[in-house]
Order: sequence, then C-alpha cells, then structure tokens
Amino acid sequence: MTKKALQIQHNSKMIRLGSALQRFYFQPTFLGTEYIDAQKPAMYVGNHTIYGVLDSPVLIDYLFTEHKIAIVSLGDHLHFKVPFWRDLVKKMGAVDGLQEYAQEVMQQGYSLLVFPGGGREVVKRKGEEYQLIWKERYGFLKLAKAYNYDIAPFVALGGDDVYDLAYDANALLEQTWFKKVLSVPIIGQWLRQGEMIPSIPTNIIPKRIPFYFKFLERMNLNDFHTDDLSLFRDEIQQQLYQGIADLKQIRDQSTEKSD
Repeated sequence: MTKKALQIQHNSKMIRLGSALQRFYFQPTFLGTEYIDAQKPAMYVGNHTIYGVLDSPVLIDYLFTEHKIAIVSLGDHLHFKVPFWRDLVKKMGAVDGLQEYAQEVMQQGYSLLVFPGGGREVVKRKGEEYQLIWKERYGFLKLAKAYNYDIAPFVALGGDDVYDLAYDANALLEQTWFKKVLSVPIIGQWLRQGEMIPSIPTNIIPKRIPFYFKFLERMNLNDFHTDDLSLFRDEIQQQLYQGIADLKQIRDQSTEKSD
C-alpha cells in the first residue's frame, strides 16, 4: 500500500486571523529582513517565549504575508492530543514534531519553524526569561544537514516580559506529595516528570509591551568544517543570545526617545 503524503494545512486566512489581536496589541517590529530569502527553503530556529502562543502566530503570519514564505512549524505533541485545538494548530501550518513528519515537510520543499527548546522552554520558571533550554537536542541539525537546509536564526523579544509569575512551578515540583503523584507512571509520562507544569502568572491579561523580531544571517552546516554538532549548536545559541541583547538595547533606546 502506498503511504499517504503528509497534508500541510497552511490556511493563510486562519493564520492572518489568528495573529490579528497580537499584531494590534503588541505592534511588532521586524529587523534583519535582508537575511530573509523566500527563494530557498530554510529551517528557522529561534527562542520560544513563555506560553508560546503570543509571538509565534505573528512570526508565521509575517513571513507568509510579507515574504510569501509558507512556513511549517514543528509543534509539541500535546497540541495534537487536544480536540478542536489540534485542528486550529494544523490550520496555522503546524505538524506534530516527529522526525518523519519533518522529513516529509522538507521533501515537499517547505521552510520549517523549529524551537529546539520545545515545550519546556514555553513553561518557563522565574528567572528563565529569554533562556534557551535546548537540553541535548541535535535532531534538527541532523535534518538540516541531510536536506542541505540553511539554519535561519531569529530572535523574539517581548513575549517573556508580558507576564509576572505569581507561582513558580519549581515550588510544586519540590513538594513531597507531588513527587509521589509523578511517580505514578501514566501521570509522570503525561507531565514528562513535571517539566510540562506551567508557572501561574499574576496577570491574566498580558502587559502591552512592543514585540521585536530580528532575523540573523543564515548558517549552513556544510560550511562549518566539523562533524561535532555541539559546536554548531553552541554557535547558534551564541548568535541568538547576542541577538536578544541587541534587541533589548534597541528597545531601551526606543523607550528613552518616547519618554
């Protein structure tokens, strides 16, 4: 039996609608657009901000609306286990973050949106603002090398500043009773041993802070003369951290001018 091709549901109207409120509320600014190349698919790799649903739709919409890049995001498995929500996520151009799906997306010539920090980088604890929590993940780099995809680094600023955390999930993880709950195999597996427990914000409505996105110069593993993927990953992280620092400076200067 012939395997059915993966169907990408990149609904431009849904993407535009899904980002409308964020675009109005956060008034995003995009920098480094000279590094965007719509003619060559790439793997867009960046930092994931808290809760992950405020700035990602804005980025996806911008790339398609302004540059005609239909980007496919690799989503956390949990998104695709929730009825109705999974349908919306798919229409926003996402697929379950499985290697086989990523390969099919690349075979079809789409650009990919990858957050190596995954779900853990979304459920940030206090003091983890703009931290890259990538663990020891190298699968995205192996895919980029196999398909000769450029890594197109980008950084996002604003998303980690819109909430103040009232309750840190680390406090719950330190409780003896909760450790016993996690010891139940099915619960521990579902919550990934507690790493997917979100912290609770003080404010339900996010602060109206301007968002900034910056695209950085593309990188290709085949130009990096080493087989040590950890060195290449470290280089990407250094570029992202520098990009975040640059955006903070730009934001500070903009704030000073408006005062």
